[in-house]
Amino acid sequence: MYFSDNAFQVVWIGVSGESLDSLKTEELRKLSQGYGNMMMAVVLIVGLTVGLGVGYFLPGLFAPPPEEVPDDYDIIMDRGTINVGTNSGWPPFEMVNTTTDELEGFDIDLAEYVAADMGVTVNWIDMDFDALIAACTGGTIDMIASATFITRERSAVLQPLVWYIRTNEVIVVKGTSVLEIDELADLDGYNGGVQTGTTEDEGLSAIAGVNETLTRYTLVETMFADLDTGTLDYVFVDEPIVDLYSQVYPGIKIIFTNPAPPTAFYIRYGSDALSAAINSAIAEGFADGTIDALIAKWFG
Repeated sequence: MYFSDNAFQVVWIGVSGESLDSLKTEELRKLSQGYGNMMMAVVLIVGLTVGLGVGYFLPGLFAPPPEEVPDDYDIIMDRGTINVGTNSGWPPFEMVNTTTDELEGFDIDLAEYVAADMGVTVNWIDMDFDALIAACTGGTIDMIASATFITRERSAVLQPLVWYIRTNEVIVVKGTSVLEIDELADLDGYNGGVQTGTTEDEGLSAIAGVNETLTRYTLVETMFADLDTGTLDYVFVDEPIVDLYSQVYPGIKIIFTNPAPPTAFYIRYGSDALSAAINSAIAEGFADGTIDALIAKWFG
């Protein structure tokens, strides 16, 4: 396409030099204003983003640190006493001396030894055996000392400490009984007795048929009395207690022995200092002969 010089002259004549300067100034002003608005928007977006980010993290940065939960050991040491739960009536581990009306037994002596090693005294709380675990998890007692076997189920809720003795479980009958068994399942059809919440209770309760004729007792004395009267055909207990009850009911006899787990004290989980103190005391008790002496005293 062809343009003459005259055409360009018309264009330039229509727009003078002064007008062109004004146009350029106006355009620059508009561009500057638009750029300024755009930058303001960017600043606002960035500020909002940063503000939200800081707002999200700021509470964590300036919030007070969580309170440190004291170890049970510190609480016990400040108190000067350790609350220990037991279930009397399970000789020679724990029983009540009928003359002094005081608790005595192997567990009693051992717990007293541990407390003395820690520099505190024992506050004994006697309760039903099946209430001990809840009392410990709930904070009513600090430790269980009650001939308590180490089992998977108990260890799921409480911490077993170093074990200090192992005994067997036994089936006990009257001297005149002709009952014989080769395994626990052979007790199907016979009336048996166990203490509520014990491993003996758990073991027989899991055997179909045996469970249906099983009576659970809070007091072991009542259970042995029912064995003597013929209400029960057998009782299932820890072997060491048979000697004492044989003095009350002469002629009772063991017809079956079942291996059992070792025995330990239990405390709540999370008390590292307390478990270390108790385990250290028990280890020292073995090292210096104290525990061997207690075993000889209470088990012969």
